[in-house]
Amino acid sequence: MRNVLEGGFDGRVLAVNPSREEVLGLRSVPCLQEDVDLALVSVPAPAVGNAVADAARAGCRAAIVLASGFGETGSAGAAAERELAATAREAGMRLVGPNCMGVVSRRGASWLNGSYFWQLPGAAGGVSMVSQSGAFGGMFFAEARRSGLGVARFLSVGNSADVTETDAIEWLAADPLTAVIGLFAEAFRDGRRFIDVVSACPKPVVVLKAGKEAAGARAAASHTGSLAGRHGAVRAAFRRAGVVEALTADEFFDLLTVLAAGRPAAALHGGLAVLTISGGPGVLASDAAERLGLVLPPPSEVTVRRLRELAPAFAATGNPIDLTPQCPPAAFGPAIAAVFEDPAFAGVIVINCGLDIPEFGAGVAAARQATGKPVTAFLLEVPQIEAALRETGIPLLPSPERAVAAYRALADVNRLKPR
Repeated sequence: MRNVLEGGFDGRVLAVNPSREEVLGLRSVPCLQEDVDLALVSVPAPAVGNAVADAARAGCRAAIVLASGFGETGSAGAAAERELAATAREAGMRLVGPNCMGVVSRRGASWLNGSYFWQLPGAAGGVSMVSQSGAFGGMFFAEARRSGLGVARFLSVGNSADVTETDAIEWLAADPLTAVIGLFAEAFRDGRRFIDVVSACPKPVVVLKAGKEAAGARAAASHTGSLAGRHGAVRAAFRRAGVVEALTADEFFDLLTVLAAGRPAAALHGGLAVLTISGGPGVLASDAAERLGLVLPPPSEVTVRRLRELAPAFAATGNPIDLTPQCPPAAFGPAIAAVFEDPAFAGVIVINCGLDIPEFGAGVAAARQATGKPVTAFLLEVPQIEAALRETGIPLLPSPERAVAAYRALADVNRLKPR
């Protein structure tokens, strides 16, 4: 309840508690008897049935049951969970959970924080997240704060007694605030409908599926009471639906980061340039590109001549293109522009470790805006450059290899989910 109030929710908030007359400065009522939009049910499991029934009788439109102790505990809990769903269904009320962490939703400049998370993302944006795991929701918010990822919505569906991850994705597909949808799933209640909904969704859907191996599948069953299924079949269905599958948590967050920055207008046909002032990390990026099947062609003769006019004689004008820290600050802008304008390159990986010269950041930002070519970047201890690239919407990744993998994801998304 403190989260709701401190998140800036501008609607009416009612406190329901049979043993207290006041909660956080608000008068408390013993049971819900007023018609409300949303009931957040945070009581011990034995009291949940009565609370949901009260909400249903009062005409509540939706209830989120944050309490655990239901289908994930065995047959008795599963029976109680079915009763909750039946009560809601008979009243025409949607039910989220049980065993979930709640909802977070952007409302203008404020948030509806109907969840157990007290630290929300600092930035508003176009990423919406649906999670069957409450703890993974905490990882999502922590990563959003660390990387500056802009968030629109978050829903923890828990055991999905009524509202499922598929229901949420279907709604988010038409949500004007959502540009990219992320899903953490352990299992699917209705796999066929999930595939149909994602296939019809015009937005990228990034999925991290847990329970891919036998031990993980057993853990998923004890966590949410769901069966995880064989991942080979799941992966084939993902490809058919245009799902962008992440294999690890790091990859999942990187995909959301790069897709939130915008997709290229067309498939990425052409080579990749690695542009750096840092030789070693540039080599790591080149190795990663080759492993992922990306082509690093040499720059054109015109570009090489231009770079030799601007950069020191010992600069590397192959690919990676290493301008070196000794490049005159005034030369960074035109040298970077020459690389971006080269028709051999469909996109650019930018790497800078420790040389925080504003002209470098301004040059990358200006070239990105002038050419529209996709860019991902790895930066280390260069706050002025970081600010310039963030302002231009260039995604920043935490290693050279992850910057390359995130770039590759853009090509995969346009192949799987054409505009």
